[in-house]
Amino acid sequence: MKFERTTAFHRDAARLPPEHYAMFKEAVYKHFLPALEQGAHTGRTLWPSRLRIHKLTDTDVYSLTWNFASPDGRATFEFSTADDGEPLLLWRRIGDHSIYDSL
Repeated sequence: MKFERTTAFHRDAARLPPEHYAMFKEAVYKHFLPALEQGAHTGRTLWPSRLRIHKLTDTDVYSLTWNFASPDGRATFEFSTADDGEPLLLWRRIGDHSIYDSL
């Protein structure tokens, strides 16, 4: 699976304190990617409950929450297909709850 990030994701990430982005990366590498490799995106296994991954209503966008307290850490992503036909995960936004205001 390929991974890409939107311009909005890059902009959001640049505004995050480094320790918040480090928390996101830890959650992705420690919990998200292993679940993805086991097929959580296909339903073969469950997403880790600690990440609270869910599909946003009436969209193809998913939400991942890596922290519920301060900082309120969330990211949005969607699944697509790359130009070469390979599966693609597109990271859309990262930050706090306000990222849901503009999907």
